Amino acid sequence: MITESRLSRVRCQEERVQQSLTPQADQADYAFAILSEYSEVQDTHDLFHTDLHFEDIPLSIDEALAALSDSSLEPTVELDDEPSWAQALPSPKREFWIAGGHEELKSLEDLKVFVLVPCLEVPHGHHPLKGKLICKQKRNDTGKVVHYKVRYVAKGFTQHWGINYNKTTAPTIRLESFHSILHITATNDWDLQQFDIKMAFLHGILPKEETMFMEQPKGFETPGKEDWVMHLMKSIYGMKQASQIWNQTFHNAVTQWGFKHLECKWCIYCCQSPSDSDITIFVVYVNNILSTSSNPDNNLWFHDKLKDQWDISNLRPPKFALGIAITHDQPNCLISLSQTAKVNHLVEQYNQGDAHPVDTPMVAELQLHRLDKSLPIPPKISDWIEHTPYCSLVGSLMYLAIATRPDITYAAG
Repeated sequence: MITESRLSRVRCQEERVQQSLTPQADQADYAFAILSEYSEVQDTHDLFHTDLHFEDIPLSIDEALAALSDSSLEPTVELDDEPSWAQALPSPKREFWIAGGHEELKSLEDLKVFVLVPCLEVPHGHHPLKGKLICKQKRNDTGKVVHYKVRYVAKGFTQHWGINYNKTTAPTIRLESFHSILHITATNDWDLQQFDIKMAFLHGILPKEETMFMEQPKGFETPGKEDWVMHLMKSIYGMKQASQIWNQTFHNAVTQWGFKHLECKWCIYCCQSPSDSDITIFVVYVNNILSTSSNPDNNLWFHDKLKDQWDISNLRPPKFALGIAITHDQPNCLISLSQTAKVNHLVEQYNQGDAHPVDTPMVAELQLHRLDKSLPIPPKISDWIEHTPYCSLVGSLMYLAIATRPDITYAAG
């Protein structure tokens, strides 16, 4: 609750700001001066970024506080699929995000990722890593939100090479490999299955020479041990070596089952039954596995092996992987790929809802010229540059071109 003395100081600040505002000053200067009055409580209160929309004339502080108290003025928070924790808490989905945070901590405890120890047990020269809660809305192939996922990740940029980690590299899949597996499946009419290993990074066991300590997440501290720290036994998301340790753990497991990775593609594994000619091939992207086999029983055997080792989800028949919707028409030996949800999201994100579809995704006979930097940029182009995340847009279009839309490759560059 804001006391009268604080309101008095804020009003004085308002008067000073109004006296100092010049015609060139804008409302950002005014807002900054007001917020500065509350900076001293930033460590004891959660301050959330919100937008206040005024119809015509900006309200005074007293008027704004009165309007907020009687709900005639409501702050709005614009959320995307990955809001920050500060944005998620005041949102209408607050309870879903908090439940996701408790679910994440419960998972870390169940997997024995850490043990709580007093700060005095942290070796000299080691400093507990800080962490943050990451939010992500999980969507299905139609774009509908199906899960509010929260992860507690380490701020790995504070790690020191030779003390907290030694190696960080890990192989990753190329989309060409993904396409190849699907092509083999459709051509030979093989059985196709999809598996997802839950919380994969949390299964990688840290070597003794990479001892790690981490702070408890704010708001989720263990009662009675609020000042204790987490001694990490396994890797956690955000650590520099997390991908490398999980990849080693996974590789060691599947090679014991008889799989071998291709020399040219380290994310493609194959296994041939010793008694017959049945072949099983799978491709792995971190924790997402797409497996095809000439014998459905071999895929079932592979599923059982994975389930014995880790907690997995069997997503058969595969419908969605790497942001790509998969439709398997097995009677006709046909597999179709699409990214309708991704395209619709981009159309909305870049305000192209009123754009008209065309057969040729580029202007015919277009001649591109480099702008003369000695000349001023036209206002229309300058405004477009300021409001358009160009690199992000091109990257999204290139992903579409490589994954499912080769027809836009030339236009996307």
